[in-house]
Amino acid sequence: MHRRGVGAGAIAKKKLAEAKYKERGTVLAEDQIVQLAKAFGQRCLVWVTSITSWVCRSLKYAWP
Repeated sequence: MHRRGVGAGAIAKKKLAEAKYKERGTVLAEDQIVQLAKAFGQRCLVWVTSITSWVCRSLKYAWP
């Protein structure tokens, strides 16, 4: 038996599916970037607060 080639409809369907997956991947990547930026901002705030309190304690003992 001879197999037929892939039809135009199958090619269009495959391209549509690829476009949907690409769009979904972009959305997920954007969400991850937002979450990482938020977490990084919180960690920086905690770090700055820790350093500030350490400096204040150090200065308190350095200058009686």
